[in-house]
Amino acid sequence: MSKLTNNSLNPPRFATLLRESAAEQKKPQTIVVTAMMIAMNIALASVHVYLTPQMRVGFGFLTNAITGMLYGPVVAATAGAVGDVLSYLIRPDGAYFPGFTITAALGGLIYGFFLYRRPISLPRTIVAKASISLLLNVLLNTFWMVILYGKSFTALFPVRLTKNLMLLPVEIALLYIVGKAVQKISRRVFAA
Repeated sequence: MSKLTNNSLNPPRFATLLRESAAEQKKPQTIVVTAMMIAMNIALASVHVYLTPQMRVGFGFLTNAITGMLYGPVVAATAGAVGDVLSYLIRPDGAYFPGFTITAALGGLIYGFFLYRRPISLPRTIVAKASISLLLNVLLNTFWMVILYGKSFTALFPVRLTKNLMLLPVEIALLYIVGKAVQKISRRVFAA
């Protein structure tokens, strides 16, 4: 992992970020750590904490966020897509639908865009997680569910929005705490 730069919320130029992240993909250390993150994602996919009987917090998003933080949007998008496909192959839950793989890849892209080579800050964590919760979980995944199950978008949207808004503070807190810890550890472990 390179040195952290620029403490503002404005990410560096997108093309440069993609190029640097793509270069990370060629390093053996990146491949090994990313494979570990994918394995952890698959394991964590079945671990949930129930806040209410209908509402649960999962931890799988943390591995994609950590991958994005350490190696950038290209590596995290790849890990998100590979992790989604492997999760389905290991524990199929209905028919495979590529839309959710696209969502997983876009989630990695967003985490990498906001967290790669950046110090973890509460505003940055809020923007990254809120972007994923609202754009991907609420809008895009609801669209995929309309395609899959034939239900009305207007019927699914309010329920999914409410659930994601209620979970958002918990997920932001988890991401901030874990992100700070990983960033501290990675400075020592990956220092060149």
